[in-house]
Amino acid sequence: MSKPEWRRWPWLSWCVVAATLIGCQSIVASGLNRPRLAVLLPMGHRDAHVRQDFLQGFRLGQSSVEACGESFPLVAWHGLNSGEEPDAQLMPSRELKLLVAPPSADLRAFAALAVERDLTVLLPFQRGQSLDTLRGLEGRSRLWPIVPSHQEDLKAMVAAAMKAGWGRAMVVEDPAALESTSSNAFVELFQAAGGIVESYEAEPVQRVDPSNGRRLQRFKDDMSWSWTPTVVVADAPDGPLSQQLRAEQQQGRFGGGAPRTPNWIWLSEAEGLQDAPEVPWQQLGLQHPARGEAWPDFQETFQQHTGSAPSLLAGAGFDTARLLALADAAPLPLSADGTNDAMGWLDPDQEVVQICEAFDRRRRGEPLLLEAAASDSRFRAGQAPSGQAIAGLIE
Repeated sequence: MSKPEWRRWPWLSWCVVAATLIGCQSIVASGLNRPRLAVLLPMGHRDAHVRQDFLQGFRLGQSSVEACGESFPLVAWHGLNSGEEPDAQLMPSRELKLLVAPPSADLRAFAALAVERDLTVLLPFQRGQSLDTLRGLEGRSRLWPIVPSHQEDLKAMVAAAMKAGWGRAMVVEDPAALESTSSNAFVELFQAAGGIVESYEAEPVQRVDPSNGRRLQRFKDDMSWSWTPTVVVADAPDGPLSQQLRAEQQQGRFGGGAPRTPNWIWLSEAEGLQDAPEVPWQQLGLQHPARGEAWPDFQETFQQHTGSAPSLLAGAGFDTARLLALADAAPLPLSADGTNDAMGWLDPDQEVVQICEAFDRRRRGEPLLLEAAASDSRFRAGQAPSGQAIAGLIE
């Protein structure tokens, strides 16, 4: 079996990926000096942008720790290829207590690893349907999500739709689109808020393969006959289904009242809507995902250092670095059963404190709630924190 790609990289290349951002002192722990903290980075061919976002935020989090006069703790860094088991990259170590999983991690694998090795695992970017599996996992009390669930974004979109008076809609998805994973959750929230979902099929979400002309025509007919005033589109703005429906409506051939109606609600991420084409009808979508009250300060600092706006993943990297430093600043608490609880010093019922005061409290053995950029700071085992998402009309 060949070595994973990242292991074949020369040392200098690995430093370019991570050490230049974090400092070579944090990269690898020798067999004689193994740290309590470790981070697994995704090393797939398409993960370069993910690593960059996370590490840029992490570096700013490290800087905020050092600005308090604190030394950043030693961290062991490892790469994980897609589909690879996490324990394959971690040498057996009694010292390792707190592990950072890669974004969109396999929760079952990390829960099993946490139980087997008595670890606490941070999940820096776990937002989708996989969070639903946490409830049934044996090791859920060892897994700590860092960012809000995508459900918070959908709630904001539903609230904006109801505020706009768009309480009756049809929902259509391209089964191949990433946005299709949000369709059913949106429907549940929309109906719970009093919205009406029209459908001429057994399921509320109408699945339309844009390459299937007959299926596409059926959906167009349904929209025209029903005069449903709003369509919820689970496809990217430049996706094949979106492009076809947009062209049809611009030519007056989709929906009652075209081209002025129907209105469109997008289930895409906010970044994907920035270049949405101008159209004669109203559109509504996510303006920014759920995040924390400290986001404006983080965003300003990030832009000063990088010249670009941060992603939520960068904010997660920022918060992760600070949590690691605080965890290592004092002896780790024990849970009720006597096992390590590396995040047991956090208390979601406390008042939020800034990073320097957090170190003082941590060393005094006091529970604390750390100010966070990517969430409302209320971190809990097995449960995603909340945050404030904003949705509205696309101008």
